[in-house]
Amino acid sequence: MQLTTNGVTVLMAALNPQVSQQLHFALGTVDLCDPGSPAPASPPGFSEFSVLRFSEQYTEKDEEALLGYKFVLPSVNRKASYVYNDTKVFCISPGSGLEELDVFKRDRILGAGSYKGMPLFFSEFNGFVRVRSIHAPAQDVSHSVLASLQEPEDADLESTTVEESHYARLRSAFILFCKSENLKSEAMVDEAFPGRSSEVSTEPDSALDQCVCRLARRLTDDVPVSDPRWVHTRGAGPGSSSSLLIHHQLEDKQQAHRLLVSFLKDVGLWNRLYAVTVRGSPLATNLLLQEHAEKLVAAIHLHSLQVQYGGVVDDSIRRVIQGRQASPSGRLTAVDHFYQQVSEIDAVFPALVEEEEEALQKGLSPKEAFELITLVNAVLVKVLQEACLFREKEQQFYESDRELSLEHCPWTSALRDVLCKQHALTVTNAVPLAGDAPSRGQVFQQLTDLTDLVLAGYKVHLDSLGHDFMAYERLELKFQQDRGRLIGSLVKASQYERAAALAEKYFDFGSLVEICEATSNKDRLQSYMSQFAEQGFSEFVFKWQLDSGRRGDLLRQPPAQHRDLERFLEGHDQLSWLHHIQTGQFGRAAQTLERLGKREEKFLSRKKTLFSLSKLAALASNDPPEVKEKRVKDAIKEHDLIMYQESLPPAVMEAYCLDPDNMRVLSPEELIEMYVSKDNVDANEYDFMKALELLDFIPDSATAHRLRMHVWCQAMLRDQWEDLDTDRPLETMKELLFFRIVELAFSQNVDLKEFLPWVEDLLDMPELSDVKGNPNVLFMLKAGYEHIERLIA
Repeated sequence: MQLTTNGVTVLMAALNPQVSQQLHFALGTVDLCDPGSPAPASPPGFSEFSVLRFSEQYTEKDEEALLGYKFVLPSVNRKASYVYNDTKVFCISPGSGLEELDVFKRDRILGAGSYKGMPLFFSEFNGFVRVRSIHAPAQDVSHSVLASLQEPEDADLESTTVEESHYARLRSAFILFCKSENLKSEAMVDEAFPGRSSEVSTEPDSALDQCVCRLARRLTDDVPVSDPRWVHTRGAGPGSSSSLLIHHQLEDKQQAHRLLVSFLKDVGLWNRLYAVTVRGSPLATNLLLQEHAEKLVAAIHLHSLQVQYGGVVDDSIRRVIQGRQASPSGRLTAVDHFYQQVSEIDAVFPALVEEEEEALQKGLSPKEAFELITLVNAVLVKVLQEACLFREKEQQFYESDRELSLEHCPWTSALRDVLCKQHALTVTNAVPLAGDAPSRGQVFQQLTDLTDLVLAGYKVHLDSLGHDFMAYERLELKFQQDRGRLIGSLVKASQYERAAALAEKYFDFGSLVEICEATSNKDRLQSYMSQFAEQGFSEFVFKWQLDSGRRGDLLRQPPAQHRDLERFLEGHDQLSWLHHIQTGQFGRAAQTLERLGKREEKFLSRKKTLFSLSKLAALASNDPPEVKEKRVKDAIKEHDLIMYQESLPPAVMEAYCLDPDNMRVLSPEELIEMYVSKDNVDANEYDFMKALELLDFIPDSATAHRLRMHVWCQAMLRDQWEDLDTDRPLETMKELLFFRIVELAFSQNVDLKEFLPWVEDLLDMPELSDVKGNPNVLFMLKAGYEHIERLIA
């Protein structure tokens, strides 16, 4: 246990024997309330808690030794601490996530403490030992940084503006850190930026963020100290590098920049950083510092390539300097100015492409054009790949413990338009000139690398947009378009392996399917289905096969894909029943076919076939008897309805322009109307009987009643009831269609009481308004009903 500024820090150990015998360690800080303040209502908890990465195997006999770990907190304000036992020292730096181990071989630690913020250990063999991080910069780097930051023209501590005062104090704290005066450095930081690490800014461009970025840029863009040619640009003060050689100057800047990051972490400022405005939008400050480091790496590798590719690189650098409207003075060259301002080094890449385009327009020979394009490709690829590799390797070093929901478009990704332009120029101008295998291999590998750079930049950018769905959707669409176009150029050139490697990396399923089709490699396609199962590749393939009309291939999937295929076909009933038949799921096939049959409206013949297949599948299924019986009955009922349509009189079909071999599906209401309409000129009692039978297919009782009355009214209106011979009513009835229908129903043992409408209801129908007042009509109708009642009595 050791005191901190506002409380105590405690070293703890714990294990869960039910899980493993691994003993884990943690550091926790408890804030203590001021003695004069009232006691809190509940016991204080940990204001900070960090589980350490190292652990030990626990055994009961080693318990005393395992619990003998101690720790040193060199400063009450610093986060870095040192956990140790008799032979080992762990350097714990929460801000960087580092836990460095030093082992005292053939020696034993007797005790530990601190002096001026530095940890000291007393060992049996070596006496007092000072321990420092292996990531600490070399002493000469600290000296060069000190020289750079102690210039007379810089803002001093008594600056009149708050911004300058903050910057001056931060710079002074950094100078003290470089001198290893850590306690003074911490005090200076607390004076300039008071507040605990939990009190952090949530708005971009805070005083702390701006000061840190200003200091970082100062180190990145500083002029060399020992080069006398720069004296007139900076006065007599020294610079950040003591070297006269540009390559060494850049390396010195790189080490100085890393020292700045270590300083920010060591004094507790790193996790307080938020964001600054860069390229018109907020960028996390830690990522801006990472960007500076990446540009230093890019500058170092670009400078090393100048020996090999001097001409076009030198011309591009001169173009950049001219674009800045800066002219070299004295003995300084454009190259000197360019590598001094490292933060703007990305301007050289569009300049490279512009120089290339101008040279091509002048009319080069095919060999010269090919060499120029591949040279520019080599510079772009090698420099940017090194920057991206550095980003990947040093990602943990530049990470912040804060979770920041900010867009991050890396500077390399901001060059995607330049890279895409160079890619297109290579495809158009260099690929046709690649006449032999080495040339083709060279140019296609460069196209692959350019594509990888573009898509990798997209990926980093997309990963930062999880908080903004609309922006993510817009960028993802552009990413998919560029991905398909860039990888597609390799597929088109039959560079299948290069294209496949990129398509696998960036999930370009369209290109993967195209490659498998072009090479007729079904095994590879199946392998991708397994490899990218979680990314939905199987569904993509199924949809592609469906859209391209390859339904046979779609249904001929191996058993391993049946589950995914079944899930995909849930929305495609026209095919799913075939899959169910193939896999022996006859019950599901019958259900799907029945559903398709009920939905079919275009072709009657198709509807008939679907219900026939549904009935056959139901009979072949293992469904319970009651389910099977119901499904068969439903199919038979649907076939009955189809039969009524197929039985329409030829005159009706002709009147309604129906092709008997290619009819659309008619509803029961339409069929009833066709059977009883005047278009059925030869309608008889059988036609009207069919119309009445079709009422059984009307589910709504009110609609069925209305249509039933309509059929009977039409039956009455088929004859001239006003002029009938009433002297022989029974003989006359036989000539009336109305009573012939009744007679037909009687012969079929139909219950006439339910079959016939009430006379009063019939006469109330609007369709009979012209005849219901005629005495002959009333007489014949009532006489007929009387006769029928006697027959069925």
